[in-house]
Amino acid sequence: MYFLGIDAGGTKTAFVLSDENGRILARYNTGTGAFFSVGSDGLTAILSEGAASVCKRAGINASDLTFAALGVPGYGEKEGGEEEIQVACAKAGLTDRIVCECDCYIGWAGSLAMKPGINVIAGTGANCYGVNSEGKSARSSGWGGFCDEGSCRWLGERLVELYTKQADGRLPRTVLYDMFRRHFGIEYDLHFIHTLNHELARDDVKTAGLQILLGEICDAGDGGAQALYNEAAEELALAASAVAHKLDFSGGYAVSYSGGLFRSGERILKPLTDSVSKRGGRLCAPKFAPELGAVLMAMRHVLPDKDFESMTFTE
Repeated sequence: MYFLGIDAGGTKTAFVLSDENGRILARYNTGTGAFFSVGSDGLTAILSEGAASVCKRAGINASDLTFAALGVPGYGEKEGGEEEIQVACAKAGLTDRIVCECDCYIGWAGSLAMKPGINVIAGTGANCYGVNSEGKSARSSGWGGFCDEGSCRWLGERLVELYTKQADGRLPRTVLYDMFRRHFGIEYDLHFIHTLNHELARDDVKTAGLQILLGEICDAGDGGAQALYNEAAEELALAASAVAHKLDFSGGYAVSYSGGLFRSGERILKPLTDSVSKRGGRLCAPKFAPELGAVLMAMRHVLPDKDFESMTFTE
């Protein structure tokens, strides 16, 4: 049997093809498949390209796929949106062989191997999703726009805020000011206004990418940079706590994580561990990446009794 997992994220779309034993046969990455960004036709094109490419790499035909699963931002967030996404899947040739969910679902499915608990997502945007032992699910955060507290984009925006305040005298200048200017090649501070309004304000991915610069500034010893990571951790832990309350978790609950922010390592993981713990949770490392969570979701549709906790994937 062949199972295809698809993680259509805000920055990239990842395709993974696996057999029922967890042997990964092929991978393929392409551009964003976020529904609200690319629309139905754009999603169709992404799915068609990815499914064909990953099957070709594995040496099989797309018609050989047993089942597929898609995690996509925006699923369930727009009236009629689910139907539009299903139409896009059908146009891509995946009719009746695919199940769709929001991207936060596959983040949970992968990080906790479909076991009860909560997953916080912090990539371009942020979200939090959990499932309890009765199968009830709940989410918190993930409103989009300027409300994705704790996300890479939010951190990028906060970094810009610190720079502008240091540039015009509202805050004392630190190493952040010099490193930010060097990154953008700024010689005259007010020239950054054009960059901000004509580049960053129109590009969520580019703004989210500033989190990498924030990490470098943090490593240079800037306390303001670490304080931003601490604030992000508080926001993410608060979202997890809200989900725990909705799902009636008691006696502690598992919180895992996924998304590009966590490549920052201890800058975010240490404060997140502390913030989750003081609210009654325990942070645990993710078992699988979201695209593998999509593979598990596809498998569950066909093999509902399969034990995913003991599942392993091999390349």
